[in-house]
Amino acid sequence: MLDRKKIGEILVELQVLTPAEVDLVLRALDQRGPHTKFGQVAREMGFVREEHVLAALAVQMRLFPNVQEMSLHQLMGRLCDPVRTPPRLPIQKVRRLLYTSWTK
Repeated sequence: MLDRKKIGEILVELQVLTPAEVDLVLRALDQRGPHTKFGQVAREMGFVREEHVLAALAVQMRLFPNVQEMSLHQLMGRLCDPVRTPPRLPIQKVRRLLYTSWTK
């Protein structure tokens, strides 16, 4: 299995969350069931928006070349612009793929 960064780490790197906020989300996760996702809890706590979680998932899944060098703004532009989405990956399919992996 590939070594993947955790969503919380990615959100800190994208400067969406602080390490303290990640700790709060992790504590809340401990109190919930085993199938609860980090992004879901972070959204419920009001720390992130859905598009932030989708951007972090795109980074985690390495959907875009050189994604580690992109700012959050650049990444969001890529996710929202069907012309700049990778070939053969229409934006609707990218969003569906990200949403499906996020809700599992």
